[in-house]
Amino acid sequence: MIIEVAPGIKFIRAQSAGFLFCHCLLIDSEIRAVIDTGAGENAFAPIEPSRIDMVINTHYHPDHTAGNHLFPNARVLVHRLEYPPLVDKEARIYYAGAFRLEKFKQPEQKHREKVRDTKPIPARDFRVDGFIADGDVIDFGHTRATVLHAPGHTPGHVAFYFEREGIVFGSDIDLVNFGPWYGDHLSNIDDFEASIRRIIDLKPRIYCCSHRKPIRENIEEKLLTYLGRIQEAEDRIKQHLTEPVTLDGLVGHNIFYKHYNYAYNEFWERNMIEKHLERMLKKNSIMMIDGDRYVLKR
Repeated sequence: MIIEVAPGIKFIRAQSAGFLFCHCLLIDSEIRAVIDTGAGENAFAPIEPSRIDMVINTHYHPDHTAGNHLFPNARVLVHRLEYPPLVDKEARIYYAGAFRLEKFKQPEQKHREKVRDTKPIPARDFRVDGFIADGDVIDFGHTRATVLHAPGHTPGHVAFYFEREGIVFGSDIDLVNFGPWYGDHLSNIDDFEASIRRIIDLKPRIYCCSHRKPIRENIEEKLLTYLGRIQEAEDRIKQHLTEPVTLDGLVGHNIFYKHYNYAYNEFWERNMIEKHLERMLKKNSIMMIDGDRYVLKR
């Protein structure tokens, strides 16, 4: 399904819900552009992919880049910080933190429930033709968009502000009930919070993102609720720090994931808990004892 959110700005709904797909944006103007390519081949068929001039990837994750190959005549643009994992397997491993899986071996994943029958998108190397940066204004013809560097989810994650129309496309600042996702090795909680606040300050009239339908009402309230999920997660972690506990001892309490029913949920949960522990240590609200156990400061 394609939803026109403003003249020449169209929201392409993903052909399927869930992790493997994302909603995308079509700018149907003198320059025909697609922001992200994870909606699925069927979803893109009506827009004639061969006639798309420009593809912009908001970040490197496969649910946002898997369809790049569908646009053979498009120039591909990304933020410089997303270039390495798009073009190099070793960089993808580093950004995602997959090299750390050795610390979290299969026998230790005792909390894992039945894993869903999923078919992950195979990782690919992509062509990149140019770069975008914070503050760049892209002129598509009848409309223009300002690039917003919005890190946290990934280092080079970007959003787009169509000022005349009052539209923001926030990509994976996605307002899902789960809250912000920062399970990659190079994700950053503080950056994520700042990026959300930046979008709040723009006071968008319409907010589009990668995993929800376009939002036209109570946008600031929804963004603030989404931002608050970070502190809620930190508070849940603190509840388990009244006595000294290791990082591995915190995994399994469903602090982020209600179910460990995907192959990497437990690994990502561990990563996100660790980021909160590091942040709380910096804020001096917890302390480490014996080199591997964390406890609240009295």
